[in-house]
Amino acid sequence: MTKSGVRTLVKRQRTSGAAAQQPTPATTIDNFTIGAIRRHVYARFANKEFLTVERLLDGLTADGILRPDTSKSTLRRILHQMGFRYRSTQRKMYVRKETSDIVCRRIQALRKLKQHRENGHQIVYVDETWFTTRMCHSREWVDNTQAATSATYSRQVPPGDGERFIVVAAGSEEGTIDGSFLSFVSKNRSGDYHGEMNSELFIRWLTSHLLPSLSRPSALVLDNAPYHSGLTEESRCPTSATRKADLINWLTQRDIPVPPGATRPELLLLCQQNKPEPQFVVDNIIREWGHEVVRLPPGHPELNAIEQVWGCMKRHVRSSLQRFTRADLQDRLEEARLLVTSEVWAGTVRRSRSFEDGYWTTDNIQESIDRIIITADDDDDDDFSFDQESDDDVD
Repeated sequence: MTKSGVRTLVKRQRTSGAAAQQPTPATTIDNFTIGAIRRHVYARFANKEFLTVERLLDGLTADGILRPDTSKSTLRRILHQMGFRYRSTQRKMYVRKETSDIVCRRIQALRKLKQHRENGHQIVYVDETWFTTRMCHSREWVDNTQAATSATYSRQVPPGDGERFIVVAAGSEEGTIDGSFLSFVSKNRSGDYHGEMNSELFIRWLTSHLLPSLSRPSALVLDNAPYHSGLTEESRCPTSATRKADLINWLTQRDIPVPPGATRPELLLLCQQNKPEPQFVVDNIIREWGHEVVRLPPGHPELNAIEQVWGCMKRHVRSSLQRFTRADLQDRLEEARLLVTSEVWAGTVRRSRSFEDGYWTTDNIQESIDRIIITADDDDDDDFSFDQESDDDVD
């Protein structure tokens, strides 16, 4: 038998056991259905609705345009055949570079969090964020067959950001702290929202909304926003803008010898060499109420569970805004606040703790252990016993 004959027999043997797999047929619909789908999408564009394949499928089947057994993948193929695309905007990416100082501050924060949990303290995550009346998703369905200026190209979101709201809140794995949720209209529509907050506003919210609502000892997790980090007068160090007489006065008050004839740069260097440990106004207030503070290092939002809560709320607001007015945003904010249940908070805390566990491993953090004493047996020098003793028993 020839080689070609053997190949033919092998090929027949492989295909004889089961029928060859048929390719998936192309999705075909008539022109009437295409027109009905397009009109349905345009109507929802005009209503300023954020569309997903699942939402479209529910609406199209409810209106009788598509059969109830139509799958999401089938509808997605139909939309692509009709010229619709799910487009995204380009986002800037960055890579965080860590210094040894950042790593050390992260290790200190992780150890404090672990210690507070062992002591039975409630871990409370605190943060601020922003919402605007015209916020929308970066990816939405558009009709690629229409001009971008056409009213039927997509739902028409007004240009610009609109009015901005600042939101402050706190929560734990048990849910949002009662009375801690506060929102107010920002005066500025541009720039960083942190500029709308200051130490006075934050301390007022802290002492009137959050701290009175904490019923048991807690540890508050804070980032390093400027309004969280106001220094006490005792811990302030002179800067390059400080006058020479004030530099001498600062050194004298702390009983630091001032060299005769020292110049201003020499005095400033001497002040920096004797710089006191930072003491934060916010930390002192929190401790006066019987609670503790855990400060996260810069660039670590993954360790603050409330950051994920903001993501859930913003996703709802972006999907539900339709009128893009102040009243519309306030209603959507209230809906989003109610959607963040204790189960949502518990999930975000679990995720943050998974990041903590990862850092414990990558940073090679060693937990403190008791001293271990190794004693040699008189009968056999190769036989060792390990006796754990307290520090008081060691000379």
